Amino acid sequence: MGLTNKQKKYIRDNYRNKNTDQLSRELKIDRENILEYVNTIEPAAEGSKKIVFLTVALLIPVLFFFVLEGSLRLFNYRGDTRLFLFPEEYFEGDYGFANKNFNARYFFNVQNLPGFSNDAFLRQKPDTSFRVFAMGGSTTAGYPYGFNATFSRVTEDALRDVLPGRHVEIINLGASAVNSYALYDQIPEIMEHEPDAIFIYTGHNEFYGALGVGSSEQFGAFPGFVRTYLKLQRLKTFMLLRDGIATASRWIATGLMGQQHPAGNGTLMQRMVRDQTITLDSPAFGYGKNQFQSNLDIILSSFRKEGIPVFISSISSNIREQEPFVSIETPEHPPANQIYEEAATYYREGEYERAYELFAYAKDLDGLKFRAPEVFNEIIREKASKHNAYYVPAYEIMRGHSENRIIGLDLMLEHLHPNKTGYFLIGRTFYDTVAESGILDDDADYSLLRNWDEYHQGMLVTELDDRIAGHRVRLLTAGWPFTTSQPPDGYPGRYQPENRIDRLAFEVVHTNKRWDQAKLDLAEYFIENGYLEQALAEYKSLIRDQPYNHSPHVFAGRLLLQLMNDFERSRPHFENAWRINPSNFAARMLGSIEVNDGNFERGISLLEEALEFNPNDVQAMFNLSGAQALNGDLESAYDTAQRLEQKQPDFPGLQEWMRQLQSWLHRGS
Repeated sequence: MGLTNKQKKYIRDNYRNKNTDQLSRELKIDRENILEYVNTIEPAAEGSKKIVFLTVALLIPVLFFFVLEGSLRLFNYRGDTRLFLFPEEYFEGDYGFANKNFNARYFFNVQNLPGFSNDAFLRQKPDTSFRVFAMGGSTTAGYPYGFNATFSRVTEDALRDVLPGRHVEIINLGASAVNSYALYDQIPEIMEHEPDAIFIYTGHNEFYGALGVGSSEQFGAFPGFVRTYLKLQRLKTFMLLRDGIATASRWIATGLMGQQHPAGNGTLMQRMVRDQTITLDSPAFGYGKNQFQSNLDIILSSFRKEGIPVFISSISSNIREQEPFVSIETPEHPPANQIYEEAATYYREGEYERAYELFAYAKDLDGLKFRAPEVFNEIIREKASKHNAYYVPAYEIMRGHSENRIIGLDLMLEHLHPNKTGYFLIGRTFYDTVAESGILDDDADYSLLRNWDEYHQGMLVTELDDRIAGHRVRLLTAGWPFTTSQPPDGYPGRYQPENRIDRLAFEVVHTNKRWDQAKLDLAEYFIENGYLEQALAEYKSLIRDQPYNHSPHVFAGRLLLQLMNDFERSRPHFENAWRINPSNFAARMLGSIEVNDGNFERGISLLEEALEFNPNDVQAMFNLSGAQALNGDLESAYDTAQRLEQKQPDFPGLQEWMRQLQSWLHRGS
């Protein structure tokens, strides 16, 4: 007889706890029937067990990953590596800044990460905004000056003039020792902030920049693989694994094999190099060229798909006065130093075209590929044409401004970084290309463009900035690969600064002294010694670098008003300080300027606002009383003077002023 559903359920619920005989007695059914049914239950149960076991086994590593990733994020392993931060402690989060720690994505052997500029942009993009991101390596970053010497700021100055109705923002994302991989990695986060255009100056770091084929920070020679790696390293767990591998490799190299790790000592330039023998016919050269082509294709096509115009520039280096670093003879090519000497001979003999060809060839033969080969400019032109990007002929323009059309130390500071004039020319060329592109024609008034000499002077690169650049170049060229011997003068250890400016510059380069603090210290020194215009130049340089910061405007305005008695030049500084960060001091000073100019109503309003910020500001009370009297309101002027008397009866000039007011009031009555 078959079992009923009720009997089957009872057996399923109890067969593990009761034997067959017990079940038979309780259910009053044959023992064989129960055994037969139990045998059908066991395989299904065992199958379910196996499924549960396998599921748990598979979930354990997944759960472990989530716990590990969550823990690493909780403890902020490697810090915040987003491209942009919006710090609440500064400007209440209204401005975005490039995050220096972003570069932790690429540098797993180098500890001191290259940083970004101070450029800021509004978190909420205005309708009138013309927003540009400038991408590239150390030349884009303005090395060795940084700050106001970047080409992007020259372009920005000109664009602000010809676009008076637009809010122009150019955010410089240049950083030392990064290449086209970093540019590729920045694209998604740049897109989030709605760029109106992109500037690109890149190419010199393809071999030795982070993840380059000849770099100590490389991760393979195939672009597709490295780009996948870049996506994975957004996970903290992957970064932990990467750092573990890098640490192990250093330990094996130094501890077990007695080798010095390439990222161990020296300048960033030296620490980034792994392969010093990249010849024109080597596989590494082909990998680097392929890397540059592949990444440019993706970078340019990504922006094109979003309808964002890209302005990509040719790149320049010093070929006339920079000998090849490493000279190697191959079956296909002569040694680089031989070709360089031939070029120098032709140059001395006045055969400049032939000299140019040989200087460029010698640079290409250099086994140490810090300077991009000539073919890279061909690639840039080709990719610009292919992806409908705008080609910026900076290399051609710089050749035109060089001695005998061969770029050397007239525009360069060492092997490839421009001097101030070189950066100016690049910035002007970007502006000219943007203007010629027609993308601004609906809004631009090109008649407002000033003489270019004014923009050159308007870079506001002071003697302090020149000295800082000088010390950075001296530090760079005092070591490998420029020399293999110790500097005879013991620089920097035994260096004695020439004067106060040089001392501050030295401290910026060799200590933790900030650039902006050095500017303030120097301005104070100038003021103490009566060099007021020089002090003003330092404040203006700070303003150009930090237009969102009210403090340099306050310093400049106070200097002009209190020490130079220049009401006209002080006004815009206090206007800006009041606009950026309304305060008691800004209101009082701007109010006093308005009163001096006869604008009594606004002057009184500002002085009253100054007292709202600080009811005990006795100087604002005295100035307000005077403004009210000048505006014909003698009773209010006397009431204000009485309030001041209650707070500080001995305020200089108060008693005489009150007697004067009483006299006028009696006369009026």
